[in-house]
Amino acid sequence: MDNEQRSYSRLNRFEKRRKNTKWLSIFMIIGIILIVIFVAILVFSSPDDVQPDPDLESPTPDLEDEPDQEIEADEDFTNDDKNGAEEEDDSDNHLTGQEPNNSEIEYIDSDEENVEFSYKSTWPSIQTKQTEPHEITWEQTSQDWQEMMKAAELATGVPVDEMYYLWVSGNGPQSVIATFSNSAMDEHFRVYITWIEYQGWQPERVDMLYAHDQMHNFN
Repeated sequence: MDNEQRSYSRLNRFEKRRKNTKWLSIFMIIGIILIVIFVAILVFSSPDDVQPDPDLESPTPDLEDEPDQEIEADEDFTNDDKNGAEEEDDSDNHLTGQEPNNSEIEYIDSDEENVEFSYKSTWPSIQTKQTEPHEITWEQTSQDWQEMMKAAELATGVPVDEMYYLWVSGNGPQSVIATFSNSAMDEHFRVYITWIEYQGWQPERVDMLYAHDQMHNFN
């Protein structure tokens, strides 16, 4: 009985070792097969089979190939810029018909019904040949009158010989108001002019009128 048990135990141990050896051999064979397959893939694979990365293969644009397009774009931008500046200048000139002889114009709101808008600037005085004390002279051939009209021309850009229906009235001891229309009779000005002691006549403000409001003086 003891011999049978010892035989059975040895048989079991042998059987277990045999099974373990069998599985170990199987795993080794599978491992060798996988290694062989992997090596075969590396050896026989062609570089052509590798798909290129589109991001890496995309050509870099040559900027030197398209200089004309860049220049055309810059020229278009420059032309648009110039056109915008010319349109802006035209709109400013249209406000006073002719360009006033000063670029520093400040526009002023007015509550007067006949005033479209007003503007002023830091106009210089008209260089005078007169001496002090100064007195306003209403004669149109006088030096005082000529310098007074030059001040009105400075503020409006309208030449003296193109001031139509010119009417000048006093506005205090050393100030006058000159009202006139341009030669086309489509713009009407009211210019405030003041005598600056030892300097001469200086424009202070211009009102752009909807209508010449001193026309009744010419009837």
